[in-house]
Order: sequence, then structure tokens, then C-alpha cells
Amino acid sequence: MPIISKLAVPTPANLRKKLIRAVQRLQPQAESLLAEIVRIPSISGREKAVVRRLAQWARACGFSVDVFETDEKSLAGFPEAAAGHLPLKGRPTLVIRHPGRERGRSLLFNAHSDVVAAPEPERWRHGPWSGFMARGRLYGRGACDSKGPLVSALLAMQALREIAAGADAPRGDILLELVPGEEDCVGLGTLTSLMRGYRADAVVILEPTEGQPRCASRSGLRFRITVAGRAVHGTLKWLGRDAIADLRRVLAALERMERKFNRKKSNQLFADYPILRPITVDQIQGGSWPGMVCDQALCTGYFELPPDEDISVWKRRFQRELEQRMGKAFAAGDMKTDFIEEYSGHATAPEHPLCRLAERILQINERKLAWKGWKAFNSGCEAGLRWRRQGVPTLVWGPGSLEQAHAVDEFVDLAAVRDTAVHLALLAYYWTHDKENS
Repeated sequence: MPIISKLAVPTPANLRKKLIRAVQRLQPQAESLLAEIVRIPSISGREKAVVRRLAQWARACGFSVDVFETDEKSLAGFPEAAAGHLPLKGRPTLVIRHPGRERGRSLLFNAHSDVVAAPEPERWRHGPWSGFMARGRLYGRGACDSKGPLVSALLAMQALREIAAGADAPRGDILLELVPGEEDCVGLGTLTSLMRGYRADAVVILEPTEGQPRCASRSGLRFRITVAGRAVHGTLKWLGRDAIADLRRVLAALERMERKFNRKKSNQLFADYPILRPITVDQIQGGSWPGMVCDQALCTGYFELPPDEDISVWKRRFQRELEQRMGKAFAAGDMKTDFIEEYSGHATAPEHPLCRLAERILQINERKLAWKGWKAFNSGCEAGLRWRRQGVPTLVWGPGSLEQAHAVDEFVDLAAVRDTAVHLALLAYYWTHDKENS
């Protein structure tokens, strides 16, 4: 079905075909760039090298480029900056801009430059920093989360720039911000760009969504629970108090709390996911010396929620429920719960013009990335900050799946990177042209 019959906007002749041809022509370069940046281990706190390389690439393509670092003092008072995080010094933000030919609506892509660590490289078939390509897949840490989605957007911008002549040129600015620290502290990196003055009429967060646009994402709390014991010699353990044993009780209580908190499911955008409000423990620490009963143990994790629920209410409920469950097991002060990070989710109505446009773009595609209906992105991400502070309509969109993110042998399908690039290019073009939705 021709795209003009689906989109009530002025359509230059064969725009979609031109974009597909441009993307196909540029795809080998994009795959090489993706392999190159996957080989750069941009673990949280070490993003500078990958930002430098992508700034170099953007300048060579003819885009305008802004690379800057943010003084943490300028962010004082913002909750994102108050959360526990690695220092921002030496962690630049990059903004790439493709200017529109008129004062049309703007679109901003957002990606994070950091990746999680790969602490056991011997478990990988190809190595976490290899950028190895085989059978249509590219392997490596960050390939899926989120360098593959990033390259889809860069490829989309490059294709639009290549065909940009006359009516084919986007009317509004198309920007891409590459922010540090999403894996370290959600929202902090985006705050650096917002404070630099960057705004847009719509935002696309680049995360692995199986090539499907998602109109909502999760809010969340990061917690740290510390349990105090009493150290004695290990052979006299009955005289002490084992903090590790007490922490096991805390973990069991968290499992029971998760079951209780999920008895009622009330958000249809999350209906496909088995757990609406997950409580996930991701780190456990305990013990300071062999041969001693452990005198302190702690766990950290996160508690995520649908975006329409009051995070402050759930914070109080989480703490109250845990204290009630553990009250008889602990004396006052033996257990402490701290909330060390808080991030907002987002929800753009499926009826919003941005969502309707994305839906129509997917509906004309009869391949495996064809439209599958609206649902939420099953994670927290950078979407909440601008949506909450500025009311900016926001989607989450990219190739790859959360099933591969943070996993051993993480990969992204290269055909999905290409196909998503076409869809993002169409979205960017029509968002700047669609007067029906202005």
C-alpha cells in the first residue's frame, strides 16, 4: 500500500523508496561504525572515547556537533543529581543536529553512551568487546543496549541528509543527544542536555523494543537495605548474630512483597508482562573477614512501577511493608532501608499524533517488523525526564530485544537495525511535515 494513502501529509514522489535505497547504500558503513563503537568498552564512567569517535563521525557527515561536559554544581537541586551516581567529570554529552529547511516541528533522538560491564569475558563465544559479525548478527556488550538502536537513528539521519533536496528535506530540526550514565543513574545524562537548552517537539528514546514503538515506560526506585549483625569467632556463632542469615530473611520478605503487590494488574499497556511491579535484587554484599560471623550485610535492587502510579506512595508502602514483615526479627536500628535513586516513567496516549504517525508507518510494512499494537517498554529509561518536566510526547523505539540486553553473548540483528532506520527516518520526515497533526 503506498505510504501517501496512509499518511495525510504532502508526500514527495517515491520518498519511501528513496529512503530505503539510501539506507541500503549506507548500511555497510553503519555496520562498520556499530562494530567499531561496540569495540570501545564505554562502561559507565568511561564514555569519553565513544563520544569522541561519534562526534568525529558526525562532523565528517556534515552534521553540526556540540560536545560538552556539565559542572555538577549547575545541577544542584535536581533530584536526578542528588541520586547516587558516578561523577560527571570526564563524561561528555554529545548533541548532533540536522537543521530543517523551515521552522517545522523538531524531533529529538536520545541514546545513552554507557554500557554495563562484562565481568566474565571467558563466558562469551566471541568476546564482549569484539563487535563480531556472523549470520546477520553483531555481537558484543552494548550491541543491543543501546548501540544498535543508536546506529539505527544515525543511519536514519544520514539517509535523510543524503536525500535532502527541495521538498525531500525535513522541515524541522532533527537532533540526536548521546548522554552519559543511563546505566548508572537514569535521567542524569538527559538532564545535562536539557540544562544546555536543548528542546524538541517530540522525543524518541533509543532502546531495544524489537523494532516496535512503545508509548510508555516504567518509573522506578533504587533501594539499598542494610542489615546489622554482631561479629564473633565463627566457632562460637551462637554468641553472635549472623547478618547474612538475617539478609536471607529480608530477601524472602521481598519475594512475598512482590507477590502481594502484583495481585491486581491495572495497566493494559503492561498486560503482556507477567509482573506489573517487579522487585529485583541485583547485588548482595556481606562479610569482612574469614572465620567471623558476619556483622553487616546489604542488598541493592530496584522496584519498578507503571508510570501512572504515585511513586512516593509506593515508596512509603514498600518501606512500611518490609518493616512490618521484619519487625519481630530485628531490634530497632538493625535494618535500614535507603532509596538511592528515583526515576520517572512516561505515558504518551496511543491517540496522540506522534503515536498515530508511528502506527501508520508500521502498518504499511508487511515484513516481520509490521505493526503489532501498542504496549509499554518493560523497563525504566531516559523517557521520563522530558515527558515529566516539559510534557514532550515521547516514544521508545529501536531494534533488538530486552532478552539480549545485559546478557552474555548480547547481540543485535543487523537487518532490524536497517529496517528500524527506515522507520525512524520516515517518522522524522513526516513529523516535520504533517500539518494535520500540528
